[in-house]
Parts: sequence; C-alpha cells; structure tokens
Amino acid sequence: MDEQRTAGPGQSTEPQTADRSPNPERPVSLFRTLSMTTAALILSVVVTGSVARQGGAKFPAILKAEVSRLAAPADGIVEWMDVKPGQIVLPGTELFIIRDTDLEKRIRKAELTLDEFRIDLAAAAARAELELQQRTAALDSEAFDTELTLTTLLQQQFQHDFESTALGDYLDLFDALASTEVPPVDLKLLAMPDKSQDYDRLRAMIERSEVENSLEALQTRIDLCEARLKELRGTIDGMPTRIEAAHRIPVIQASIDSTTSELEELQGLEAERLVNSPIYGMAGVLRVQELEAVSKGDLLVEIFDRDREFVIVNLPMALVSNLKADQELTLHFPNDEERHGKIASIPPQLLSQKNGTNNEATFPVKVLSTGKPWPTLPIGSALEVSIEH
Repeated sequence: MDEQRTAGPGQSTEPQTADRSPNPERPVSLFRTLSMTTAALILSVVVTGSVARQGGAKFPAILKAEVSRLAAPADGIVEWMDVKPGQIVLPGTELFIIRDTDLEKRIRKAELTLDEFRIDLAAAAARAELELQQRTAALDSEAFDTELTLTTLLQQQFQHDFESTALGDYLDLFDALASTEVPPVDLKLLAMPDKSQDYDRLRAMIERSEVENSLEALQTRIDLCEARLKELRGTIDGMPTRIEAAHRIPVIQASIDSTTSELEELQGLEAERLVNSPIYGMAGVLRVQELEAVSKGDLLVEIFDRDREFVIVNLPMALVSNLKADQELTLHFPNDEERHGKIASIPPQLLSQKNGTNNEATFPVKVLSTGKPWPTLPIGSALEVSIEH
C-alpha cells in the first residue's frame, strides 16, 4: 500500500522541490566589470609600450644653419664672381666684384654742380665789385669834401684864435692902465692922453666877443665834420662785407666748399666694389650671374653659417611631457655617422597644452650641436634623430 500523507492547513499537496539555481543578474554584472578592467589594463600596456617604442624610434630631421645674406653694395654690373652653390667659403674670401656704374654719374654730376656754383660766384663777385666801386666812389667823394671843409674850418679856427689872442693882449694893456696897481707905464702915453682909447677898448672887446662866438661855432662844425669822416671811413671799411652778403657770395662759397669735399670723396672711391664673405660657411643658391645689372641692396647669395648649424626635427605630441630644454638627442647622419645635440627649447604653449592634445600631431624642435662637430653636409640634408634615455 502506498503511504499517503495528509497535508496540513496552508500546506500544498504538491511535492516541494528545493530551488538551487543561482541569481541570473549578478553573474552578468561581474563579468562586465572584469572585462572593462582587463581592457583598460591592456590599453595602458599598449600605450606605454608605444611611448617606450617611440622613445627609441628615429624621427626625420633636416639640417639647417643661420644665414648671412650678401647684397650688392651699389648700383652696377656684376663684373666678376668666384663662388658656386655648396662651396665652402672662409671669412674674407672675395666672392663678387660689382662695378659701380653710378659712381661716374655722381662724379660728373658733382663736377657740373661745382662748375655752376663757380659761375654763380664769379657773376656775383663781379656785381658786388661794381656796386662796391660805385658806393665807395660816392663815399670817398663825400669824405674828400668833408675833409676840405674841415681843413677850411681849421684854418678859420686858427685865424680866429690869433685874432682872439691879439685882442686879448690889446685889452690887457688897457686893464693894466686901469689897475690900482702901478705897473711900469710909458710916461709918453701918460703925458699925451687920447680920448679915443675908451672907444677903441670897447670896440676891441666887441670884436673879441664876436671872434670867440665864431670860434665856438667853428668848433661845433669841426666836431661834426670829424664825426662824419669817422662814420664815412667805417662805412667804407665795412662796405665789401655787406655788399658780398647782399649778393649771397658767402652762401655760394659755402656750397662750393661742400661740393668740392663731396667730389673729392667720390673721386677717392673705387669703381670696383669687392664683396667678401663675412663668415665661414657654405654658399647657397646664386641669385645673380656675371655681367648682370644689379641695384644697391639686391641679394647676391646666401651664406649658411657653418659655425651656427642646427637641426629641425618634428616630434610627436605624445612625447612633449617627457622632453625638456637642453635634453640630449642622438643624430644619425648619412653613412651611419652619429653625433649628439641638445634641445634648444620647448615652446611654453606646448607644455601648457600637453594634457588632452592629439597624440598623432607633431611639433618642430630645434636641436643645437654638442660634443663632436657634425659632419659637413649640404644644408637641407636629411637625417634622423632619436631620443636618449
């Protein structure tokens, strides 16, 4: 007999089976987390390996140098040249001869200008001389007349002085007779008194007064004549300078002196102007040919300074955070020649943008020479650069 079990209240009559299956949502979430962590780790390893491989990689670079530009010193013709592209030149090496065709024109122009100034000076001097003669003649005539007048006045002054002295002596005799003192007197005159003596004395006094007045007037005229003579002589002495200034003779003479100095300077210049190399370097592309006309300042050739060579290399932006100024780099020249250099500088704007930059982008870096001198290669030669660790 089969045994039957009676279910109690609230109990199911169906057989109960234990559910031992796991939660379906929990395994899926755990698997996703592990997968993402693994992928990030792998990516990190790949990026790190890539950067490490870039650290040992070689990057293309170009050899460059500072440039000295030689220009034509004057307008002219390239009469001679002794330089070729790529040629090594030393300081002072004669590279070009430029015949200054403008020099002869400037000399001729200065000569013509000087001749014109000399003609102007001669004409002005002739006009000044004529005017000086005319004015001097008039002044000399006036001075001569003044001297004659002065001579006449001096004669009159002498005559009046004599008359004044004679009348004074005559009056002194009357004064002596009328004096209370008793001077030696001629007894004959006392014995025969003359009533007209008083009248003569009065007349002598009047004449003497007139003579003295005339003397004062003469002295005034004499002073005026002497002053005028002095003025005329000063005018005559200063007349040449004033007339020359009026005819611009000093100005023309100054122009002659200036033009003469300029002409002498031009005549001292060489028509053939040498152009020498100022540095040790390599000649670039020639910009002129022999017998070609050039103007002052035209470029003749560029000299690449061998003492100031450098390399330009484009490095990935991914390396910008690992680089710094003066960092050593290895330069791989053709024929397996290796040299060393250092980074001149890192642009500050790159350092400030190193986070979040495009790792595929590149930036130029200038590399300077260190250690053993670099091999002599044409400027623009290609080489490779690797980063030292």
